[in-house]
Amino acid sequence: MTAKEEYELKFEILVRRSRQSLFHFIHAVNHAYEANWHHRFIAETLDAFMDDNTQNKLMVFLPPQHGKSEITSRSLPAYLLGRDPSKKIVVASYSSDLAEKFNNDAQTIIKSSAYKRIFPNTELIRDKSEECITSANGGIKAVGVTGGLTGNTVDVAIIDDPVKDDIEASSTTYRERVYQWYLKVLETRLHNDSKVILIMTRWHEDDLAGRLLENQRHKWQVISIPAVCEDLSNEIDPRQIGEALWPQRHNIGKLNDLRALSEVLFASLYQQRPSPAEGNKVKREWWQYCHEKELPNGLNWDLWIDGAYTKQTENDPTGLMVAAYYKATNTLYVKNAHDAHMEMPELLRFVAEYADLHGMGYKSAAYLEPKASGKSLKQMLLKVTDINAAEISNHLVSEGKEARIQVAAPKIASGRVCLVRGTWNDKFVTQICTFPNAVHDEYVDLIGYACFHYFDSNTRRKGISINDFSEYRQ
Repeated sequence: MTAKEEYELKFEILVRRSRQSLFHFIHAVNHAYEANWHHRFIAETLDAFMDDNTQNKLMVFLPPQHGKSEITSRSLPAYLLGRDPSKKIVVASYSSDLAEKFNNDAQTIIKSSAYKRIFPNTELIRDKSEECITSANGGIKAVGVTGGLTGNTVDVAIIDDPVKDDIEASSTTYRERVYQWYLKVLETRLHNDSKVILIMTRWHEDDLAGRLLENQRHKWQVISIPAVCEDLSNEIDPRQIGEALWPQRHNIGKLNDLRALSEVLFASLYQQRPSPAEGNKVKREWWQYCHEKELPNGLNWDLWIDGAYTKQTENDPTGLMVAAYYKATNTLYVKNAHDAHMEMPELLRFVAEYADLHGMGYKSAAYLEPKASGKSLKQMLLKVTDINAAEISNHLVSEGKEARIQVAAPKIASGRVCLVRGTWNDKFVTQICTFPNAVHDEYVDLIGYACFHYFDSNTRRKGISINDFSEYRQ
């Protein structure tokens, strides 16, 4: 068999598969297409959805620039018209110009020689940007999300990014216009067997997807794929925690840089967890601030540590917080907070230097979570440093993060938690104020433990003696 004959055989196999598989279809009409695992997953999900008579509404949430439009708005309409030229498809986006571009791209696929081998019976008799029509009276209608559809029956509606940017997402008026367009324009053109596919990046908790999930949650199948893997609950996702979705295009270093610019924006756009910018449990305006020179005299600074001892920057960091309680005004002062990605030997040296830098003395204590990593660090600190290390001992350890934030929130709201001004303030406040939507939450744990310890626990009210730490030292 010659090389040409071998190529023809392989292509013929691909052609046959392409008639039943969107993923193979995309490869057949675009030889340069580079697919990641999530592209195959989305394509196969769309195939199953289109064949499922019990499910008519699908949402797919993906980060920006991760290949969603290539699959759903360019390739899928052409593929569906190949399988059934009489299908009436609407492609909608935040602007009619973008929707028309998707339509033009789909038409380019339909006119290609590869497409004609796969679906020889599909022919366009009209090929305008705003609408193309097949010889079987099917076709694609392109429209902006505020455009009209009067007189158009819709078999398949594809809504690709109904929001352009943060300005539109932040506009109550615009969000309402989009929602009313969906209800009063699109929904009125659907029939019993119509399919709706909403694929987007989440900009706002009250965007179109948020509204629909609030009012019609039971009707929607939802696929949400974050840019950075945070848990192992999705059996389809082959990643380990901390790994990027498409590292060939957007590696973890780039994603971490984006996250550092804005925790709130990253959680929304890249992790698909939009939240109010002011936070869910703790408001930004609740925090009190002071300069270091304004601190009361004689404060005894303690160190609070939430351990995750690893050098890999994509994983959870070890969180550290320096805090002191001033009994005269019933105020908790937080002098500094820091997160570190270090393995144990490096972390031990860092903790000793950090404690010394922030004025911890012989009366100070370092409190650690009583998990395996915390126990190890406590033992090492007692062995190789002069730091009085102890495990955190209160009911919040077993209660979870919700309980910790609920303990801290009223103290912060009443002005009893004061932060010493510094460059660390924004990251600390942002993480706590976006809970539970921030990527990391070590500061949530630390502020919750500290608030309980200083304000609520008998341990603090009775006072702590240095002798209380003698049992830990060998």
